Amino acid sequence: MNNILHIDCSPRAESHSRQLSAAIVNKLLELAPGASISRRDFGAAPLPHAASDYATTLSSPATLAAPLKGSLDLSETLIQEVEAAGAIVIGTPMHNLTVPSVLKAWIDQILRAGRTFKSTPAGKVGMLRDRPVFIGIAAGGVFAGDRANQPDFLTPYLAAVLGSIGLKTLQFLPIQATAFLDGDNATPARMKALAAIDLRVLGNLAFPRALEGE
Repeated sequence: MNNILHIDCSPRAESHSRQLSAAIVNKLLELAPGASISRRDFGAAPLPHAASDYATTLSSPATLAAPLKGSLDLSETLIQEVEAAGAIVIGTPMHNLTVPSVLKAWIDQILRAGRTFKSTPAGKVGMLRDRPVFIGIAAGGVFAGDRANQPDFLTPYLAAVLGSIGLKTLQFLPIQATAFLDGDNATPARMKALAAIDLRVLGNLAFPRALEGE
């Protein structure tokens, strides 16, 4: 079945990033109205951070070959959700110049040696099929463009870590200076971010056929 994995990370129920990610999903549904939605709301239901048994299993090739019972269950579930998705939509705030910890907890579970990437002398090589990833970002300050007044460690970090497992078709759609937005100008800012979506990438990846999963 066609599937879109929709992830939100904001702890606020009515946040700018949530509204933006919902709008992105609606845009994709215009192209694939029959697509189903798999939902992960890390703001409302955060993942646990990596536990001792998970870290121990990943610590060496020997323990990976004989993992501690149950240590990889959550990781496997989350990886399979990514594999089943033809497109991924992430709504996230920028917290202290980078990703929030709830999103980092997800990343720590889906980046797994021998499962989603191979370690080579040249670096990590992704093992997952590429698919479009749309990342709606809400930032209280300005991190991109001529008026940027703070560093951006979020977009290069996500490009690197998601690229290392094979997800290279990323589109970053930011709403900036949200600390200065009110009800009157929040909607135009969101529409401006949406206007930057390049839906041609979906055609390049045979969307909606790409939504059929692995």
